[in-house]
Amino acid sequence: MKKALEGIRVLDLTHIEAGPAGTVLLALLGAEVIKVERPETGDEGRWLLSEKQGFDAYYFLNLNANKKSITLNLASEKGKEIVKELVKKVDVIAENFACGTMDKLGLSFKVLREINPKLICASITGFGSYGTHRDYPSLDFIAQAMGGGMSFTGYPDRPPLRYGPTIGDCGSGITWVIGILAALIQRSVTGKGQEVELSMQDAMVNFLRALYTVHFSSGKPLERLGNKGGGMAAPWSSYETEDGYIVVCCLFDHQWGNLLKLLKREDLIGDPRFETSMKRAGYADDVIDPMIEEWTRKRTKKEAMDEFFKAGVPAGIVMDTGDLLVDTHLKERQMFVELEHPQRGTFPFIGSPIKLSDSPVELKRSPQLGEHNEEIYSSLLGYSLEKIAGLKEEGVI
Repeated sequence: MKKALEGIRVLDLTHIEAGPAGTVLLALLGAEVIKVERPETGDEGRWLLSEKQGFDAYYFLNLNANKKSITLNLASEKGKEIVKELVKKVDVIAENFACGTMDKLGLSFKVLREINPKLICASITGFGSYGTHRDYPSLDFIAQAMGGGMSFTGYPDRPPLRYGPTIGDCGSGITWVIGILAALIQRSVTGKGQEVELSMQDAMVNFLRALYTVHFSSGKPLERLGNKGGGMAAPWSSYETEDGYIVVCCLFDHQWGNLLKLLKREDLIGDPRFETSMKRAGYADDVIDPMIEEWTRKRTKKEAMDEFFKAGVPAGIVMDTGDLLVDTHLKERQMFVELEHPQRGTFPFIGSPIKLSDSPVELKRSPQLGEHNEEIYSSLLGYSLEKIAGLKEEGVI
């Protein structure tokens, strides 16, 4: 069955995480993603977090599935010329180098669109190509800090806390892909390519759309409140169980009533202290949270979640990475599948979060370094095996 992005070819110059987190989604959806890596060493992500010397890291495997790998020295003159040849054959060129790197290489959008007017040039940088901080470097942690959300994550008596997931990198990559897809759709109408620029800081600020409601309402920056509902709702926190934690979120009055019936505290129904969600928030620490936790501590997290569900109370287990791997629901949804890798053997791979009815995702392992050199250089550029061997001997590929 034809894949959603079949026929779209991406020249992927990205490395580490923010860029690969985006291009892997394009690859999962059926685009031919050609990953360009440095000869000999490849993408730093291959070895940066590997626990075995010489083995591709699990970090790399999960971010580069369904891609093809070629090696190419972009610092060499021949390497730059080969990029220009490849650009004639692709729809998108994607990179997450430091701001200005493509200009220094002589591979700016202005240069490349002269070669291929339909080309979409997509870039991720920390702060974008213009603005006061354009030249500042960024990593996931920095993006989280400068994107605003970290300032109100954590507890009030502790320093600001970063998110657990690498939202600065992966969140930026996912947002970036929306721009790439929009540019592809527009090109189908205009016939012209364009630049797609994403700043990691911009992506993080975009995630604050709903939360700025609190700032605009109060006129004050959001504060660290741990798991509390920010004075807007209660119960809205995490609660200890026999074997872990569970979160309970009651935003509406009928949910509060359902909770009281489950806890056999019907005597509190109609109590004026708990008439509205905001009123309840004022009694969370002293009354509501202790009452709930007394109940949850007598049950496992799964037992508690099932009982909350049956009672009509929104709740969810705090699942750790081990819980997720064995979760039957996620297995049914193919969010964890077994793939075979030449080095790693069989290993669990994170599947596609996007489910398309007419073009289901087919998962393939990440490529080994330069695995597709002969295929790409011969089929796309018409190079002979002798020429490919010569370029390798020169250190160009």
